[in-house]
Amino acid sequence: MRPGSLKDPEIAELFNKHDPEKIFEDLREIGHGSFGAVYYAKCNLTPEIVAIKKMSYMGKQSMEKWQDILKEIRFLRQLNHPNTIEYKGCYLHENTAWLVMEYCVGSASDIIEVHKRPLKEDEISAICDGVLRGLSYLHSLGRIHR
Repeated sequence: MRPGSLKDPEIAELFNKHDPEKIFEDLREIGHGSFGAVYYAKCNLTPEIVAIKKMSYMGKQSMEKWQDILKEIRFLRQLNHPNTIEYKGCYLHENTAWLVMEYCVGSASDIIEVHKRPLKEDEISAICDGVLRGLSYLHSLGRIHR
């Protein structure tokens, strides 16, 4: 089966059938890497702000890219913990998967930049506690975070 094919019902059920360009607006790139790019976006159906990870599955190694996308969707769908990202769904558009996730505001570096001071010990402790709770949850699923 070719990358992007939804003929297999088990694969088709992983994706929303609607056009994501009609659902999300005001896309602004907030990060990128070898996988693709991550965008800030507004959802037209709800008042939510989301993060959208766009991953192309065309070009060299397209089948490998497609398998990586399917693996990531299956992984994200099983997460259910307050210290992990909430997965909202995935769409296909122009040979690109749009993985829609909760948008997280305020990284530790954002906090330092806004307050113009080093973090206090109790603030560092709270951040570490949340990170370690999320990591422990992932480990309980037999997963690691790289």
